[in-house]
Amino acid sequence: MEHVLEIGRRERKRQAVRQGLLDAAAVLFAEQGINGTTVDDIAQAADVARQTVFNHFAYKEAFVLEIVAEKITRVAADAYALLETGTAALDVLECVGARVLELALDDTEQSAIVARELLHPDAERAERAAEYIPLCHLMEAILIQAREEGSVRGDLALEIVAKRLSAAMASIVAETPTRSGDALRRDLKILFDIWLHGITERRH
Repeated sequence: MEHVLEIGRRERKRQAVRQGLLDAAAVLFAEQGINGTTVDDIAQAADVARQTVFNHFAYKEAFVLEIVAEKITRVAADAYALLETGTAALDVLECVGARVLELALDDTEQSAIVARELLHPDAERAERAAEYIPLCHLMEAILIQAREEGSVRGDLALEIVAKRLSAAMASIVAETPTRSGDALRRDLKILFDIWLHGITERRH
C-alpha cells in the first residue's frame, strides 16, 4: 500500500511540474511571443532546471500543441453536439473547417506553428502533433456519419479522405500570418467546394 501511495505522490508531483511549465510557457508566449521565448526562459519562469523542461516537453513547439489541444477539444465537442441534433454531417464538416480557421486567425503565430507541426517532414513528429490535434480523426468521424446518411460514396477510404482534407486545412492555417482573413475564408470555401462537389461543371 505504501508503494502505491508513493507512486501516486510521484505522479502528482510530476503532473504539478508539467502544469507549472505549461502555465509559465503560456504567460511568456502571451507577453513576448512564441518565437521570442526560449526554453531557458520557460525553465527560469517555472523555477526548474533546463533539463526538467525537456523531461516533459521534447521541444518548444510541444507547449503550443498542448495549449491548442484544449481549443480543438472544444471544437470537437461542439461538432458532436451538432451531429446529435441532426445537423447534416457534411454541414458539420464545413462548420469545423470554419471554426478552426477562425481560431487560427485569433492567434496566427500559434496557429502557424501548429500547422507546421502537423505537416512536419519528420513523420514521427507529425504523428505526435496529430495526437495533440486530432483534426483528422474528427473529420473521419464526421465523414463516417455522412456515409451513414448516404451523402458520401461507399467506395472511398474515409481515413485517407480525412487525412488529405485535414492536411489541406493545415496548409491554409499555415498561411494565417501572411494573408488576410477574407482571402483565407475564400480559400477554405473553395477547398470544401472542391472536396464535396469536384471541379467539373455542374449539370442541371
